[in-house]
Amino acid sequence: MLSLYLVLGAPLAAIAVNAQSSDKVNWQNTTGTSSTAFPTAVGNLGPYTYGAPPFLAQEDPVNSTKMNTRAIEMRYLPKDGKKDNATSEDIFRNIGTQGPYFPANDLFPETNAYQNVPEHCEIEQVHIVHRHGSRYPGSSGPSEFGQKVVNMTKAKKLKTKGDLAFLNHWNNSMGTELLVHQGAQENFDSGVRAYYQYAKLLENVKEKPVFRTTSQSRMLDTARYWLLGFFGWDAPNKVNLEVIPETSSGQNNTLFPSACKNGYTLGMQVAKGVTKQWQEKYMPPILKRLQKDINGYNLTTDDLENMFQLCGLETVSHGYSHFCSLFTKKEWESFEYDIDLQFASGLGFMSPTGKAQGIGWVTEFLDRLTNKTFSGPVTTQNSTLDKNSTYFPLKQPIYADFTHDSVITSILAALNFTQLNDKLDPTEPNPHRRYRTSRVTPFGARLVFEVMSCKDSGKSAKYIRSKINEAVVPLDEGQGCEKRKDGLCKLDGFVKNLKRAYNASHFDVVCFGKNGTDFTVTGPVQNGSLNSSQIHSKKH
Repeated sequence: MLSLYLVLGAPLAAIAVNAQSSDKVNWQNTTGTSSTAFPTAVGNLGPYTYGAPPFLAQEDPVNSTKMNTRAIEMRYLPKDGKKDNATSEDIFRNIGTQGPYFPANDLFPETNAYQNVPEHCEIEQVHIVHRHGSRYPGSSGPSEFGQKVVNMTKAKKLKTKGDLAFLNHWNNSMGTELLVHQGAQENFDSGVRAYYQYAKLLENVKEKPVFRTTSQSRMLDTARYWLLGFFGWDAPNKVNLEVIPETSSGQNNTLFPSACKNGYTLGMQVAKGVTKQWQEKYMPPILKRLQKDINGYNLTTDDLENMFQLCGLETVSHGYSHFCSLFTKKEWESFEYDIDLQFASGLGFMSPTGKAQGIGWVTEFLDRLTNKTFSGPVTTQNSTLDKNSTYFPLKQPIYADFTHDSVITSILAALNFTQLNDKLDPTEPNPHRRYRTSRVTPFGARLVFEVMSCKDSGKSAKYIRSKINEAVVPLDEGQGCEKRKDGLCKLDGFVKNLKRAYNASHFDVVCFGKNGTDFTVTGPVQNGSLNSSQIHSKKH
């Protein structure tokens, strides 16, 4: 959601609370049709508003007395935290997709000892899929709840006390959708880290590499800050940034797969039913407790979910949030599971369209790995761009695509990363589950693939390994790999497995068919798509 003066675009922060984007579509200046090869002003920035500037030095409720490595305040404890021996990590490592970036050090403990590349291997190519950094909330949900509270307080219809007493003087001064400064730092730091890890790969490259992002403001500016961290102030002289419009209709875009017409609606339909079961179990005691501290309004489950989310969103917006200490350690863990269910059932392995929404990027990934010009099958790819070597070059040593948490979730399903395919019971969390959105898709999340050449018994062979937020994925037979302690996988086996991904997604049927006629979906699935008994039509 933002950017830098002169070199990379507009200034980072404006402070006019009510400034609203015009977001005019500029179809005459889109990538592939513009007289400029790589235009950035393609329209489709998305609706956004700027927020008020923070004043943490004046308003810091934790009374900062020592240096903090983060600019934002992350020393809040959960409610009754001392009794539960809780730390601030019990909030910010259990906040789902709404929390600042953390490396996922505990995601795959069995590969922690294999973070370094084996001595007999040399990295030759890197593929990066990157989520945008921390942002303001969207225009619905937490923003709507916040404005409702402010309006009722001003009208003197709302009185609060106890844990909720801060709402009597609280002001909803966040913006909407835009990247915040914490997000800019996350992206910049990620670019710097990637530079130290992989810059050598570009040492003798003569052609500018092409990196891609979508047009939404937070996406465009995420890419800009990352490039600034990697390349420095003269980034535009060293890299071409391809901006693909992000719209509900119009250009196909694997980084925003709206071309799968049923994708979002069908997935969210399933997610709504699943999460309702869990919310009906864990939310009532919390609602009962908080309702005692509020007069003039009856809290709902939606309000409660918004209050959980406001902790993370307000923290990255203004530096701190009173909402963080409203909930106990156990309640934060329950909320994380709520978000896990939403993403798994709406977009991932429990969604009937999970693989279909991620298959476009996976097909592009296969083309890049095999150095083959796009020839189909067409899913959510922009075939005009993918057939053009200017916009979809092959044999680049480094690729970087910037997208959303929803898309990364679907990509993982389409890749058949079954390591994250936990069976999530909507009534009882599994404390040992791998799949946690806080670990997999926080703000600034990154999915990385390293292609390397390794000498094995005197012979050279190609291998690939994957990392999720720095954690090495233990690749196995689900990805066409022989299971190894170091997570390495022979490239030919990995590629052979990827060639099966399109058929496994059932893209045409689930994206364009009719539920009840072409297929039947009544609830969550187990493998990111439909099984053969659920498909009734072959016409799509």
